[in-house]
Amino acid sequence: MKKTLLILFCLPLIFNSCKKEDGQDPSVSDDNSLANQILLDVSGLENLDGNLAIAINNSSEQFNSNTECYRDTIIDIVSNDMMITIENIQPGTYAVSLFHDVDEDGELDLGLFNIPEEGFGFSNNPAIGFSQPDFDDCKFILEENQSITVPIILVYL
Repeated sequence: MKKTLLILFCLPLIFNSCKKEDGQDPSVSDDNSLANQILLDVSGLENLDGNLAIAINNSSEQFNSNTECYRDTIIDIVSNDMMITIENIQPGTYAVSLFHDVDEDGELDLGLFNIPEEGFGFSNNPAIGFSQPDFDDCKFILEENQSITVPIILVYL
């Protein structure tokens, strides 16, 4: 009983400590040779095990779906901080979610109370509560002939 109360007391502290850091908004490049691409500036990987699963969504419905997205990819982890280029993206509104798939099973492993056991992150680095953030908290706009850098800091709970 005491263990359960301790966990319930500590959860809000853990989730509320994952606040967005200043200066972590997407930034736009004026270099037209890099047009229509998203550069994901991913940092905070705890180790080089497994791979990084990335989902790019262009609607709230996709963002909340476990099976649909605008584009997805899995890449090998080569560094604790990585710059990942996603090319040939149509102009529009997007949100990115990703997770560190340590065991390479293609799923975000969840533990007690559905708390993620693998690192995860979202565009705009929103505050993490008791559920996935909303599309609106993570969205950014890619305009025609634009390259945008989206910083994402992985969170491990």
